[in-house]
Amino acid sequence: MHALNINDAACTYLLKLPRPYQRDVALERCTSHLIEEHGYSQDKASLAAIQALAELETLNQPAFIDASATTAHVVIVRRPGMSALALSVADLLRLHAREKTLPAPNDSTQH
Repeated sequence: MHALNINDAACTYLLKLPRPYQRDVALERCTSHLIEEHGYSQDKASLAAIQALAELETLNQPAFIDASATTAHVVIVRRPGMSALALSVADLLRLHAREKTLPAPNDSTQH
């Protein structure tokens, strides 16, 4: 048997969480799992958890981030049959702030 790489370990952990879950809770739990069970650093575990959650959230999604067109200031999302979507850092920060002001959905995974 071989050891899971960090992405596999993060995806495996996230897939085992009961649904629905709050993103922040899932990321916190996954990060802790990667640190405690696999010995990764806080920074590496946190990034892996974020990347794994994003990968799982976009499974079967035809849209994708165009890494070759994305810069430090704008993320380009390609959507088949549609115009590209450009999100600046300011756009993303506004979206995040707006999401934080919305009431949290009921989360049965918090203990």
